[in-house]
Amino acid sequence: MQRFLIGLLGAAALAAPAAAAPDLSKMGAAELAVFMKAFPKGGELHNHLGGGTPAELILDWAVEDKLCVDTAELAIRFTCTGEGVKPAADVRANEALRSALIDSLTTRHPGFRDRSGHDQFFTAFARRGTAPNRAGDALAETLNGLARQNTFYAEMMVTPQLLASRQLGAKAGWQGDAAKTKAAIAAAGIEKLVPAVVADTDAIEARAREVMKCGTPQATPGCQVTARFLFQAMRQGPPEQTMAQLQLGVAAIAADKRWVGLQLVAPEDGVEAVKYYDVHMQIVSELTDRGRKVPVALHAGELTLKLVTPEALSHHVRDAVRVAGARRIGHGTALPEEVGAADTAREMAAKGVLIEANLVSNSVILEVPPEQHPYAWFRRMGVPVALSTDDSGISRSELADDYEYAVRNGATYDDLKTAARNAIAFSFLTGDGLWSDPNVYRKPAAACAGQIGAPEPKGACADLVARSDKAREQWRHEKLLREFEAKF
Repeated sequence: MQRFLIGLLGAAALAAPAAAAPDLSKMGAAELAVFMKAFPKGGELHNHLGGGTPAELILDWAVEDKLCVDTAELAIRFTCTGEGVKPAADVRANEALRSALIDSLTTRHPGFRDRSGHDQFFTAFARRGTAPNRAGDALAETLNGLARQNTFYAEMMVTPQLLASRQLGAKAGWQGDAAKTKAAIAAAGIEKLVPAVVADTDAIEARAREVMKCGTPQATPGCQVTARFLFQAMRQGPPEQTMAQLQLGVAAIAADKRWVGLQLVAPEDGVEAVKYYDVHMQIVSELTDRGRKVPVALHAGELTLKLVTPEALSHHVRDAVRVAGARRIGHGTALPEEVGAADTAREMAAKGVLIEANLVSNSVILEVPPEQHPYAWFRRMGVPVALSTDDSGISRSELADDYEYAVRNGATYDDLKTAARNAIAFSFLTGDGLWSDPNVYRKPAAACAGQIGAPEPKGACADLVARSDKAREQWRHEKLLREFEAKF
């Protein structure tokens, strides 16, 4: 233990006595930051590709792509028409304007333009204009960032063929219920968009590999990160348009293994999100057979009483689990405020429904400080939890910061170790895992008993790792974890 603390944290860490695992609560801010950057965090399950890019990089792209900036709205525009709109290149010679734009594209400045954290966060997306072909650049930035933090799996939320799919939904119209609308959207030709989704995915990945120089001696660490995609649909607008997006997502998942699950996004407290919440849950249930045919991760419980009425606050997580069949819940922060919350939590624990906890994001958007976040209650109730960033480029954070916030919530090293393992065990990767008891991690799969953390799998364990995407990522994580803990 002393050797680990000297090597990783420095001599100041020796103030605490040696122990089987480090006492994170006794680390200062600097020691904890160093520790969490190096700690293998398993994976990132809740990350919107559109919000993960630092503002400085977005401004660089705007200059390279000859875009413009609106100096009044502090937004990036695709054309230079209108009063106060100038070429983005002009920003380089105006440090005050550049700083104001970074404030506008992030939540780094609390109360910016008298906006709440919630409003600043959700309106920032519209001001972060990027050319469509920059999605691969954004993916490369995210993967390199995770690799720098000793994390090598990610599920990225992306919105392919947004306009085309929603137009087909509008053409089909709402037919009175989800089943009839599903048939109408199918008749409108939704599955004809699948080749375009596959082509878009190919282009994103090819560009990311080009940026990261994969396959060359100059390859960046992000090349080692395994990326999968969640098909996100907007919970705004008429429900048939949201359904068309989700229906295309189901078809894309069937056609391309890089797409692994569905998501519903946009502010959960929006007028249409609240109005159609029950309809959205029925839509997801119809399209996925309550999550049995297609993996579903839903934003639910990203709410407080400042944002919605008590009635709207009372059931979102519960219905995402029981009606839609969600296997994972994004945020879940409002669950303790729901009717029958303890029963829902026990059900989630029994079914293995994971909560993707975004402590930094929740502190900004919902004004819930880490000390008051329900993450501690989730742990006590046995609900599986993984830690994730949500939109790290907007919140000016990294995954390691969410782990640091978890320590402020009372999480121990063993809690964080479980969260990191959960980020792969509860991923939507295919195949059997290395563990027969996810969220507990005391019982390895029979094929790998006695081998977890070894340099290479052997025998039946090698066969499992070779045929299972999930087992392969878990094997890599356990090896990294063993190397990390060897320094204790």
